[in-house]
Amino acid sequence: MTTPTGGTPAAGGAAGAAPPAAGTGGGPGGAAGNAAPPGPAQAAGEGQPQSADGASGAQGNGEGGVQGEPPRSGPGAESFEATGRMGQGSLRHDRVRNAFANVEGDVFGGDKYVLLLGGAQRRLRTISPLLDERVRFAYQEPPGLSAAREALAGRHLLILRGAPGHGKTAMAVRLLQGMGATAKYHLDSDVDFASLVDLLERGGDSIERGAAFLLDQPSAIAGLRGEVYEKVQGALALAGAWLVMTVSSTEVADSELLTAVVDVTEAPDQRGIVSSHLRWRLGDAVRDRLLADDGIGKLLDELLDGDPACKQAADLAAAITEEWETGQLDPEGIKKRRARQADEDFDIWVESLREPAARTLAIALAVLNGLPQEYIATAARALRERLEDDRPHVLMAGPNGEPPRIKDPFAAPRRTQLTRLRARDIGKENGEPGRALEYKDPSYPRRIIRHAWIQYEIQNELLDWLSALVVDPAEEVRVYAAAALGVIAAESYTYLCDQVFHQWAQSENPLRRDAVAYALQIASRDPWIREQADMLVEGWFADRRRPYAQATAARVYGMGEDPELAVAALARLTVVDRATVAVAVGRSLTDLLAQNTDSAELVLRTLHERSADHRRRPTALLSFLIVAAQVVVGRGESGTDGYMEQWPALLYLAHHREELRAPFIALWRESLNQAEFGEEAQQVLRNWAAVAERDPSLRAMFQLMVGAIAYGDPRTGRILRRCAADWVDPDELAPLPLTTAVVHAQLDLERV
Repeated sequence: MTTPTGGTPAAGGAAGAAPPAAGTGGGPGGAAGNAAPPGPAQAAGEGQPQSADGASGAQGNGEGGVQGEPPRSGPGAESFEATGRMGQGSLRHDRVRNAFANVEGDVFGGDKYVLLLGGAQRRLRTISPLLDERVRFAYQEPPGLSAAREALAGRHLLILRGAPGHGKTAMAVRLLQGMGATAKYHLDSDVDFASLVDLLERGGDSIERGAAFLLDQPSAIAGLRGEVYEKVQGALALAGAWLVMTVSSTEVADSELLTAVVDVTEAPDQRGIVSSHLRWRLGDAVRDRLLADDGIGKLLDELLDGDPACKQAADLAAAITEEWETGQLDPEGIKKRRARQADEDFDIWVESLREPAARTLAIALAVLNGLPQEYIATAARALRERLEDDRPHVLMAGPNGEPPRIKDPFAAPRRTQLTRLRARDIGKENGEPGRALEYKDPSYPRRIIRHAWIQYEIQNELLDWLSALVVDPAEEVRVYAAAALGVIAAESYTYLCDQVFHQWAQSENPLRRDAVAYALQIASRDPWIREQADMLVEGWFADRRRPYAQATAARVYGMGEDPELAVAALARLTVVDRATVAVAVGRSLTDLLAQNTDSAELVLRTLHERSADHRRRPTALLSFLIVAAQVVVGRGESGTDGYMEQWPALLYLAHHREELRAPFIALWRESLNQAEFGEEAQQVLRNWAAVAERDPSLRAMFQLMVGAIAYGDPRTGRILRRCAADWVDPDELAPLPLTTAVVHAQLDLERV
């Protein structure tokens, strides 16, 4: 990019925003987990809530009256907070995406893989971690496994054929585990083989190389012919992927498929399956003790005397384990557990968590699944306190004369609790020390939240608890709690509207308004709720008497999947002269751009057009500054300290996309020259300069951007000189001498 001699220069950019320097009002931006903790004035982590006129609100439970009249802009104003933290929007986008993935049963918080089946898009589901773990640690290998493994390695496609009960699914998972796959997916039975070929051949963003697929009882197997089979096998080989199908004995209809068939004919050793599962669950010593028990021996003779059934043997081992963990070993109790297990495994398990400590931890883990354990433990304790019986207790001394403990925080260590909860601990993200907790089965969070809401009369306590979590100082906790509200709203939409959404939509607290937007996005997966929610939001949008409701509507539109519709709606709101609405519009445009950078042209062009209207100019320019501050892009590589540099996204995009440069430069020029949000503009520019200070490539592009903004405009040049002078002021705690030097050099070149 060079300074033009007759046109508007290009803007420079790149990837990875460093934390803004001290004294700018911003905290660290960039990588997840690096956000600075809020100070005393940021009670809910997003800054002091603002009134419609920018006044601070005392919140208590999220509501309150006006306490004062801080300036509409500058330090202490909502606009200043929104433009002060580099990368806040990109970080928020990642956290919201992870929170939505948690309650949608998607093990990936990142990209959503989809598979085209018969012309329809469906989520590509991973093999259940519970199934994967059982097979990895408790599988009883049959004699023909080695030959089947060699056949799969050579062909990339295998068809396991056998009668029901012979363990074909477990064998398929075991074979895929042996291929060293990058990820293992469970395909729907109605998979369209032609679409599968297309998916594998596209590669790239569609599916990672080296993936493995399990296809149980495909409905189209009778119609699978040799030519399609050859295409699937070839695509698998090119993608370095593997596919194992399980079919019944008579389902293969084309003789050309027989080369891929491995027959599973040998009856499984059901006692061996029980033994291996007991060893995995309880260890060798307890396993041997149980199998030596006469009552257990008779039970095995009774229940395993019949047709082969691998799953039933594994379920029997699970029933024995659960009975053992109760402190009893009643064969009749085991038989009852097993009888209910096939269809009620989840209900039996969740109802077995009888202690309040176990149940509250299960619910807290469901809501905050995958977050650091300290957040989950704190939330579980808060829920338990809300549910505890506060009536007076009569205590009787024990045998040793000591009174019993009503509350015992040391009753069970975390490792024991995780075993009971079918959960595990994992490392925190980005190399941070400490552990996070998650359920092994990604479908559990949503199911547990629904179970707690539907099965027990604790609705008020749950809503009160979630109401506190959505204003927690940690943004991750807030968005995960809001997603949980969305799960509840999908069951009780009208009730949530009456109890929560109408009130929160008009709250002074922006965190509650955000929670409404996130919850409605989750609940609106249901078509009926989507229609009702659309009408609800349209009412908020058009209500000029309630600017907070309009701000909530703006946040909902920021969650939209159609950027053109969303940007058009947000553009209409720029006529509302309220700082709260302007900040909501800017944050929503940030969300849209963080989700899809291809919408940058639409966003910049729309804001530039609106800035030409004096009524819309303040909101349009503040929205631009918020987007400029909050959206960053990564360089794609980490430094020696593990920190990934991030650059301002608009600077990077304008440098690489010529169509963005004119509105980008014009918006920067207008932002620096207007008086209403001038301090916000200088704050964002200073934060960009701080990023450029530590990166020569970005500094060069920043220099050219400065030249483009000042080109032919002496007044803007003088403003830029004053800004640069402030960056090296003797009282500046974090001076920027390198960036200041290049700014002065460029302005000298421009003679301004």
